[in-house]
Amino acid sequence: MQDFDAAGVAVYALSYDEADALRDFGVAHGITYTLLSDPDSDVIRSFSILNTLIDPNAHPWYGIPYPGTYVVSAEGAITHKFFDNNLALRAGPEQLLRAAQGQPMLESKPNEAAPEEVQVRVALDGDNLAPMVQKDLVVRFSVPTGRHVYAKPAPQGAAAVEVTLDENERLVQRPVVRPTSEPHALAGTEESFQVHHDVFELRLPLTVNGSAGSDAAAITISGEVSWQCCDDEVCDIPTSQRFELTLPVSEPPAVALGNRRGATLEPNAMAHFQRMSERRRGSD
Repeated sequence: MQDFDAAGVAVYALSYDEADALRDFGVAHGITYTLLSDPDSDVIRSFSILNTLIDPNAHPWYGIPYPGTYVVSAEGAITHKFFDNNLALRAGPEQLLRAAQGQPMLESKPNEAAPEEVQVRVALDGDNLAPMVQKDLVVRFSVPTGRHVYAKPAPQGAAAVEVTLDENERLVQRPVVRPTSEPHALAGTEESFQVHHDVFELRLPLTVNGSAGSDAAAITISGEVSWQCCDDEVCDIPTSQRFELTLPVSEPPAVALGNRRGATLEPNAMAHFQRMSERRRGSD
């Protein structure tokens, strides 16, 4: 996790480890946010995130949670949850900070300076990519006033907005996150279909495939954005636009943390691990 205190957000990490183990870990690695100990998994169970993939007789891991992140408002209400089927994958700091500060996960707003044609901009939400950290490839559309583009699914014979990546074994992608579309009815008919207007975004979650075996310091993301723009009378032919971004690749968070503080374990790590194992055996 990242320390977002400078942005006015409090950060806490909850762990199955005991309090003194977390204290030693925090000191050894320069952790600045609060580490909370839940050795009996009481809080973990109350949130229904106990990792049930681990056999209760397995030592010492039974009792750990499914890894993920909750964003909680100042009033104590959960506003966002970030969990993934891949237990090694974490939401990127950009996603978490946007959620914590109450910013929309997908931007959609009136077009203040409407272009004459559809404009598309592709960029990464963040400065780099890394294994185990999810970042969003953001496709931002600006649609002329009085016109619309087809949402997905589009009517038969029409083309919906889409972003497609070129094949790249170093990238792992999740399904495209799309904004809510609006119904649009043809004048004089009862026919209606879903569209997008003004300024809106598609987000394509990406992470680096750590098993691809490349030590390259950068990765190139390329692909195509496609859409079809219409007004109330005429539709343009389907249009596409190529894009290519070259982005730096950083180390996975655990590796970066170790390199920052030195490759050696904190002095009491093995003693804490042994005590955690004995704690599990004693609870059987």
